[in-house]
Amino acid sequence: MPDALPTYQLPRAALLRWLVDPGLDLPSDLRIRLIATLLSSPPTMVLGALGMLTIEVMAAIRHPGPVFLAVLATDAALLGFRVVLIRRLHRAVAAGRPAPTDLMLASSLAWAAMISLATVLCVLSGDLVLQVLAPLTMMGILNGIVTRNYAAPRHAVAMLALCSLPMTLMLLVHYRDAWFLVGVALGLLFMMSMNATTVRLNRTYVEVLLAKRESQHRATHDALTGLRNRPGLMEDLAAGMRGGTNDLALLYLDLDGFKAVNDGLGHAAGDVLLVEVARRIAAVIPEEWQAARLGGDEFVILAGGARAHEAAAVAARLIEAVKAPYEVGIGVGLSVGIGWATPGMTPEALLAEADAALYRAKAAGKGRLAAMPEPRVAEARVGWA
Repeated sequence: MPDALPTYQLPRAALLRWLVDPGLDLPSDLRIRLIATLLSSPPTMVLGALGMLTIEVMAAIRHPGPVFLAVLATDAALLGFRVVLIRRLHRAVAAGRPAPTDLMLASSLAWAAMISLATVLCVLSGDLVLQVLAPLTMMGILNGIVTRNYAAPRHAVAMLALCSLPMTLMLLVHYRDAWFLVGVALGLLFMMSMNATTVRLNRTYVEVLLAKRESQHRATHDALTGLRNRPGLMEDLAAGMRGGTNDLALLYLDLDGFKAVNDGLGHAAGDVLLVEVARRIAAVIPEEWQAARLGGDEFVILAGGARAHEAAAVAARLIEAVKAPYEVGIGVGLSVGIGWATPGMTPEALLAEADAALYRAKAAGKGRLAAMPEPRVAEARVGWA
């Protein structure tokens, strides 16, 4: 069964949307999964922030005064804000509610800027302990940014730049030594290298997501028609029945005269006809209904929602649509059985009920629809020649 798609929303702010765009033509569901990868759990976030918080505590102890105390308080408050925010996002996703991501993504950029500020102040303090430990801690954070934010290379590079470039430029300005131009050049080379690394990691991850998506699609969809297959249908049916059995019907379809196509024109022509039948089915049924091919010339339609009561009327239109002429030169008809879900019924039982109704339609002369239980939908003759 495929993983449920998280309800994270793409950022609304143009800059943030550009930063999280991987630069690839990807479907929206994969873009959402990439966003979800960026939003790590609170414990991971806290562990990533503890390093610089520790340095800030050391700085506040070694250099009492408003500067380092303000930096420490601001960084701690920002961490608390991000933890609360990500927990709310996770709760929204768990409940299936929309989860806006602008604030979370913006706060990660603000955190990167705080890392930079704390490092610069430690270097400017003249304290050898802080001058050594703060840049080392920052480098460890940069490594974590690359390994945890590869889902959005631009966003990762923006965080890297906010963390490291201000300190590199500060050294040049503060010491006024041309040799620090080497540091600026090395910083730019580092940015280029990290950008290449995050892009490569991103492409690898996207390939994995696409492969998983394709594998899940093949497992739940019919290769010939593109409709759901039996496993996919049973997933949808189980999900629909978990939501309540009111207004839930199953239409079991079987082609009449399909064997003559295979016997007379070959299986290739039969496949062409099946694809056209699938197209006609999709064109007739309401958008919220789900069509599936069980195999051979058998199709099933899961009819739910406000229009489920139209099952018999839609079945009649399907029979008319399917019996229209085909380019292969041999026509087919359609028989339909309708089963209705009742409380306590299993998906298998509902499928068996619809199959039994189909058997009644076939036995009555084909080109018919029949429903179980009979009082729910009257049997009707719609004709087929």
